[in-house]
Amino acid sequence: EGSGREEEPLLADKERQAVNMLVDLFERGATVSFYEGEPLKALSTLAYSDIYHLQLSAATAFSEISEMDTRPVTREALEPILYLLHSPHINVQHGASAAMGNLAVNVENKLLIVRMGGLEPLIRQMLSPNIDAQINSVGCITNLATAEENKMVIAKSGALLPLTRLARSRDLRVQRNAAGALLNMTHSAEHRQQLIGAGAVPVLVELLASDDSELQYYATTALSNIAVDDSGRQLLWDTQPVLVD
Repeated sequence: EGSGREEEPLLADKERQAVNMLVDLFERGATVSFYEGEPLKALSTLAYSDIYHLQLSAATAFSEISEMDTRPVTREALEPILYLLHSPHINVQHGASAAMGNLAVNVENKLLIVRMGGLEPLIRQMLSPNIDAQINSVGCITNLATAEENKMVIAKSGALLPLTRLARSRDLRVQRNAAGALLNMTHSAEHRQQLIGAGAVPVLVELLASDDSELQYYATTALSNIAVDDSGRQLLWDTQPVLVD
């Protein structure tokens, strides 16, 4: 009969070998790329495992590796991170979105993440009540939105409404990331119209009164961009006449 303790899941030989290889590489401080070859195969083995703590280990490893190494990566390297973004476990999602945000500082990675469908799980994380999930997912979308090719995809993805809502977050880090993403979407007339439709203007006006200078900058610059268009300027005149007087 059992002892009443929850038994640890048994690792398959492939999983055990992957763990041993990664432990050895990390302990030796090996200067290898984890985005290709055997190290990537080992991380992928953990990512695709059915065992929670192996998935969490993979997500954490990708997060830490990508803090130091933001080189352009292949689809093969992004696939396990995207898989982890879909995990039902918030801690796994958190590590994966951190890794995605780190990699998204690279122009080639920004484009690849969106082409591979990375927006959908990021938007789902934005809707999470978990603050860390919000910070990472919005931060990643902020980075993705700096690439011109991504902006139309982001605008059509349903991201603008949650970004607008999160710009009112009580957490300053979430607010900054969301306001930064909104600013990044104000650089073309079409996207400015979509922001107006998402209700971003009154939120940006509210941010002008923030005590945080970074939020004030994002809001001021975004509203200045929106006022470039006749329709945007008219909206500000009708609703915020003090701003355009």
